[in-house]
Amino acid sequence: MTLVPIHPEVVPDDPDALRWVMPAGTLDFVGEPSALPAALQELYAAGVLAHAVTVEPTAVLLRISPGRTWRADGGGVRRVLQTALAEPDAWGRPAGASADDLVRAAVEEVLAGEVGDFVRGHGGAIEVLAVSDGRVTIELGGACEGCPASGLTVKTRFEAAVRRRCPELREVVAREGAPRRGGLLRLLPTSR
Repeated sequence: MTLVPIHPEVVPDDPDALRWVMPAGTLDFVGEPSALPAALQELYAAGVLAHAVTVEPTAVLLRISPGRTWRADGGGVRRVLQTALAEPDAWGRPAGASADDLVRAAVEEVLAGEVGDFVRGHGGAIEVLAVSDGRVTIELGGACEGCPASGLTVKTRFEAAVRRRCPELREVVAREGAPRRGGLLRLLPTSR
């Protein structure tokens, strides 16, 4: 069995939580799993971990139990998590989860992060109009509307960043126009 490479990231303002960063595509869902691999369940039963597991496009969020420390228990958690991630079929997908949930979560991360900061820093706006069948439709506004570099921003910054987090992305389609309701970088809910 090949172990999945992971590394921990501190969660600001939550010393009991760690984001265990993993390669994109390791798990094909986001949210709270409906079932966990046996070895990970054992950490909960032993009182090492607390609260629910949260799966993100490129990370698993875990919390250490009160009275425990990452310094003392982190190595064991890492080994168990690596083994668990090597068995993606042992993870239960959340009820009602769709492949587009993973794409949508990756888009939210990208817009909340460096790409969103870049766009806002240049007076631009991106509004997500739809996420369906792995396809993301966005609308450009603000300084991005009519900008000769907007295509480059969409392809080399936005689409590339989403694809790194979510290989399931099929394409990003951009259109120009002022975002409705004047929102900067916001994701509209999609119907299922």
